[in-house]
Amino acid sequence: MKQKKNGFFITILLLLISLAFIVTVSVVFNNIKTNLEREIISSLSEEAEENAALIEKEIDAKFGVLQSFANELSSTGDEIAEIRDMQSFVEVYNFRRMGFVDLNGIAKTTDGFEKDLSFREFYQVGLKGESFITESLQETIGDYTEDMINILSVPVYDNKGEIKGVLFATYLTEKFHEVIFSDSFQGEGYTYIVAGDGDVISSYGDGMQKEYDNIFIYTGDAAQYDDAIQEKVENDMREKISRVGIGVNEDNDKYFYCYKPLEIESADMNWYIFSIEPKSVLDERMHPIMRDIQFLTVILICILVMANIIFLYYNVRRRQELFRLAYKDSITGGDNFSNFKEKAKKYENTEGYVIALDISEFKLVNNVCGNARGDEVLKAIWDVIMANCNDNEQAARVNADRFVIFWIERSKKTVTYRIEKLINEIEGISEQLSVPRLYPVIGIRAVEKLDDADKRYGEALRAKALVKNRRDRHYAFYDEIDYDTIVENKKLENGFEKALADKKFEVWYQPKFNSHTGKIVGSEALIRWRADDGSLISPGRFIPLFEKNGNIIRLDEYVFREVCRQQKEWQEEGIQILPESVNISRFSLYYSNVVEKYERIINYYDVDHKYVQIEITESAIIENTVIVELIQKFHDAGFDILLDDFGSGYSSLASLNQMPFDTIKLDKSLVDYVGNENGEKLLKFIVQLVQSLGMKITAEGVEYKEQLDFLENLNCDDIQGFYFSKPLMLADFSAKLTENN
Repeated sequence: MKQKKNGFFITILLLLISLAFIVTVSVVFNNIKTNLEREIISSLSEEAEENAALIEKEIDAKFGVLQSFANELSSTGDEIAEIRDMQSFVEVYNFRRMGFVDLNGIAKTTDGFEKDLSFREFYQVGLKGESFITESLQETIGDYTEDMINILSVPVYDNKGEIKGVLFATYLTEKFHEVIFSDSFQGEGYTYIVAGDGDVISSYGDGMQKEYDNIFIYTGDAAQYDDAIQEKVENDMREKISRVGIGVNEDNDKYFYCYKPLEIESADMNWYIFSIEPKSVLDERMHPIMRDIQFLTVILICILVMANIIFLYYNVRRRQELFRLAYKDSITGGDNFSNFKEKAKKYENTEGYVIALDISEFKLVNNVCGNARGDEVLKAIWDVIMANCNDNEQAARVNADRFVIFWIERSKKTVTYRIEKLINEIEGISEQLSVPRLYPVIGIRAVEKLDDADKRYGEALRAKALVKNRRDRHYAFYDEIDYDTIVENKKLENGFEKALADKKFEVWYQPKFNSHTGKIVGSEALIRWRADDGSLISPGRFIPLFEKNGNIIRLDEYVFREVCRQQKEWQEEGIQILPESVNISRFSLYYSNVVEKYERIINYYDVDHKYVQIEITESAIIENTVIVELIQKFHDAGFDILLDDFGSGYSSLASLNQMPFDTIKLDKSLVDYVGNENGEKLLKFIVQLVQSLGMKITAEGVEYKEQLDFLENLNCDDIQGFYFSKPLMLADFSAKLTENN
């Protein structure tokens, strides 16, 4: 009887333990599910932001191109000839065609079509002086009438400032598919570009439901009893409000959605990025957890039969498994961010540094080498990170290629040394695994105590933003953030388009002089920004900013185009033109078609290639592994290549023999050696070496007679510097050219 009573109590105890265990598992499961939902929503929002930025950049770039051509048409009386001349640019800028619609509504295109388009909305809006982009339309011209297109248009003004027509370009709607990317959620989601009325302009996703031509139909039909969601979406789109959220369809399944307005300057334009992720994304992530929980249930039944000890043993083992699923990263095998935040509690009173790390353009590894190799690279990066952490320090993979680290250090100098060592070892993975170059980007936040891991990691991310998309720095500290500068930079960024359209960017000229005769033999084109109040904005303020946001590529092209145009103008006025060198930033060199683009421009103005030279800095040579091939392409096209800033810190004498430069420009830091015995020996050696290789020498930054005499004795070819002339405005330089003749 006593044994039965004990058995009863054991059974009750086992049932209570089982019940408590089931409750615990249920709570953990729901917490994991909630965290995963938040992670999906966060990733969906970030993806929408990135896709919105890509679409905005693509459309703004197209409008920028059209505006440039519209400015050209403003100064001509033969628009039709000009339009036909633009045919060569259509393919370069990924247009189907370009065309000009006159005041009678008759359009003539680059590919020879003529049609009445006076009824088109883009034409009517253009006559009001506004830019416009249409929603998706069916092509009506040519052999591809089943294609869907978008039409971009800008007004064209005559010399009196009156509208004389509309310039337009057709853009294949499917090209938007190439701009949108959706690497997250294994391509299971859907991404749309939609108009404010819900009409789908473009879509992306392997599982895309093609039957939905209107996003409101999708949200409405898929959630018929949840009218509040559809009404909220429609209201938000009318008010241009962004939102992320969770909906429920008619099968009571959740789906995740996010929408964000596109910020594009176009008449009445109201486009949105709209992304939807189905419940299958959550199900796929929850499946391993559900499988293990089911397995635990079976074990629990067995434990009830086999005895209390076995039950307790397996109970502990299963709890450990749940912890692994909740707090361990599936790719690296190390901690995830949830575990990092949990462990951070023991550092609440510990001084150290929170480090945010990711890999710039990591998607190239997945695109080129596949996701499996990408995961292998992430594991290798994790191994390097852990090898650089001490026993009492911690790290975690946050998501994608993002990592967070906490080092217990007091010395900023020591942290800098450890960071540089970490960077070198991560870069070494590229060669070890034969993948594209890894470029770590790091933000560092010093903390007196790790009191809020989420907040401190966010601050480290803001520090990382200082070096994101830069190639001259890998890391930045949080205390480097200058919020006044951020506001000022935002103003400059916002003013770029208008300044470019209004020709507020001025080309100045710094003459180059023959070292023996003192006559002008050429010049270097320099860019200046004339503010609205007439003052000049220093290139040191806007060049680094535009290098960071990508506008430097358009600014490079603008300067090159202006130089070609001015050379042609001087030539037609009978002024003897001299070689003009134009700087090309390292970012422009990353585009494979840069040579073809510049060749089209100089051919358009019919200027001999020898009168427009290309200057490339040493830093660009260091960072671009295909520079030799690129320089050879410029040579084959007929351009002379100048190596700028030689001796500024990156110099490699071996590169002089490997790369076919025509002229080497000695940096001012080398010229300043004149007067120093050892420095003069070095300068003499470099000049003799360069001349022995058949290259010319231009000395920059010459300010004193002693420097000129020394360089003249070395038979230096050209002199550039304040001794002869500071940079000159166009009018002043034109006068100098006339005197020089």
